[in-house]
Amino acid sequence: MVTYHISYEAENHYDQVVQEALFSFLVIPCYDITQQVVAERIENSLDIPMYRSKNVFGFETLNCRVAQPFSDFKLQVTCTVSKDEKRIVLTGEESLPLEEERKIWQSSDFVVDHYLYIHQSDLTHLAADQIPPSFLYQGHQGLFEFATALNQGVYGMMEYAPGATTAQTKATDLLTQPTGVCQDYAHLMLGLLRHNQIPCRYVSGYLNQGQDFLGSAQMHAWVEVRIPKLGWVGFDPTNNRMADENHIKVADGIDYSDCSPLRGYIKPPGSNKTEHTVQVVVQQ
Repeated sequence: MVTYHISYEAENHYDQVVQEALFSFLVIPCYDITQQVVAERIENSLDIPMYRSKNVFGFETLNCRVAQPFSDFKLQVTCTVSKDEKRIVLTGEESLPLEEERKIWQSSDFVVDHYLYIHQSDLTHLAADQIPPSFLYQGHQGLFEFATALNQGVYGMMEYAPGATTAQTKATDLLTQPTGVCQDYAHLMLGLLRHNQIPCRYVSGYLNQGQDFLGSAQMHAWVEVRIPKLGWVGFDPTNNRMADENHIKVADGIDYSDCSPLRGYIKPPGSNKTEHTVQVVVQQ
């Protein structure tokens, strides 16, 4: 069991006074079979009530309405999370025999059940003629083996470069200009998996900052792949590793647009600057 102390801060600075605003934050680690939140504290600079709701994928959001003039708003979330590494799938040893796995994966029931995660989104779409042959499924491979090879391939192809892309950068652009950050690595891997009709989803969360992993300074992104019998298995193409006890999950969805840490509406509209600060420390 590994225990983390996590701190997330978002500071919004507005060029003109805001009269009214709605904010929704998706930053609290979720509960699943591998992790649980054992303590948390939520504060904001305007001392207004925060209320909780769940998004369409069932993940908890923090929401508030500001009905007073302001030009700065800060949210701070601190929590303690325990990870159970024994319940994380890290190998394909328990995979089904190849023919049995393929029969399930290619069945109409499996495709219908996971269609949401097979269908390409605008951010993950790739044209068939763009994709190198090495990124196409080979019939002799199990899904775990193929996903592992894609994880390594995306890592080897991309160059980690903060500031080179935006939240709207598409996977198709990354094949010609393979630079970006964790969300770009994730979108490219999602696009390649979905082109091969393999269900997969975008994951947002936090990463242990004590291991020198790429992407740990802010909220991180990785990929989960649905493999018969194994379930949803996490891969981190930014670091060419499995998503393991170092990864603390917040939410998942089709792509980044489902997992953005902050959504908001301000009145009147205007320019602003948002700064995010993340700390992830292992508790001894």
